[in-house]
Amino acid sequence: MNNPRSNTNTNIGFRPALVPEVRQKSAVHGWRNGAKGAKGSAFLPAAGNVSSPRASSRFFRTRRGDTRLKMPKRVRNAWNRFVEWDNLVVAAKAASQGRRFHRAVLEFNFNLSANLSRLQEELESGKWRPGPYRELWVYEPKKRLVHAPDYRDRVVHHALVQTVGQRFESRFIGNSYACRVGRGTHAASACLSRMLRSARDMWSPVYVLKADISKYFYSINHEVLLGILERIVGDRRIFGIFKLLVEESPLKASGVGLPLGALTSQLMANAYLDVLDHYVKDELGVRHYVRYMDDFIILKQSKTELWSILDSIRDLLDSRLKLKLNGKTGVFPASHGVDFAGYRHWADFTLPRKRNVQRAKRRFKGLSRVYARGDISLDKVRSSAASFIGYMAHCKGRRSAESALEKLVLVKGEQI
Repeated sequence: MNNPRSNTNTNIGFRPALVPEVRQKSAVHGWRNGAKGAKGSAFLPAAGNVSSPRASSRFFRTRRGDTRLKMPKRVRNAWNRFVEWDNLVVAAKAASQGRRFHRAVLEFNFNLSANLSRLQEELESGKWRPGPYRELWVYEPKKRLVHAPDYRDRVVHHALVQTVGQRFESRFIGNSYACRVGRGTHAASACLSRMLRSARDMWSPVYVLKADISKYFYSINHEVLLGILERIVGDRRIFGIFKLLVEESPLKASGVGLPLGALTSQLMANAYLDVLDHYVKDELGVRHYVRYMDDFIILKQSKTELWSILDSIRDLLDSRLKLKLNGKTGVFPASHGVDFAGYRHWADFTLPRKRNVQRAKRRFKGLSRVYARGDISLDKVRSSAASFIGYMAHCKGRRSAESALEKLVLVKGEQI
């Protein structure tokens, strides 16, 4: 970085030395003189913009420990990787996980090579179109209509995510936890607990802005989404597949909404709210921020500051993303506890959601009745109990767990 401008390293891809008078743009504080930055680097962001584990995926650590600005690359020249045979085979295997004995999966895999060859030919010729989605209602954690693509289309969804997913990931901030490999509700919960402890050590009292998007998946604007995707995906044929998935979705008539149940919908939904993430982190300079899909939390010392941040977020959502916040959005003291990612959080401990424990009690009562009639196997009961025990293992709730498990009575005398 400090080599003379005449150094021949500039001819083999290295950036020449920066003139100290050049003014660089800070992510938070606007334009500032590069010579006045920490450690003399014009690329260092303001200290308040770097949070744990990292403020933004745009910043990376060099060997010297400096944090420098690195812009993620667009997806380019990815089509051949997308349609190559090995990628489709791996996608078919991933799409069949947990569904190997479903009729559609068995029929497709019975003649896998021929079916994949036909699919590959359709993709390469541009004849592939998404098929009809299957509609079903789910009731946990709340009643929602899910549109599930057929197995053949799921192979395409998996192949697409395998090809471009990492490039999307490089743009996402570290504190976004939904629908990402190696993350999830438990990681999001742990992140919020760390944030609460960090904020408590700095401020007293600590206030919380808790917000979520109203009917998020069904409110995503197709035109805005395609504009975001076009800035990420530079390969026109790959972008064409994304465009098909958006414009040929079951919600195409309204021009808004993504189908719940599609793998690519999760990726696109994260990319959509990545605009909000970088606005909060890079423009507003918020350090304590975490998001799990459409739910997000901000911690600050001042209620007034949080209400001001909320007004700015509302303006962004309304003007750029065409979204509305849920009416439950509000500001309150952290001492009241923060309901997020399936748990209730305080700085020193975490408790289960009361409704989750009540739901488990009802489920165990029902399993007891079904097991008594012989309509369910012991393995299914074990699986349900293990799932609940795994949930409770991440919080402080031994008595709640015991009271729920007491509802599970196996009348045949067998034990879990």
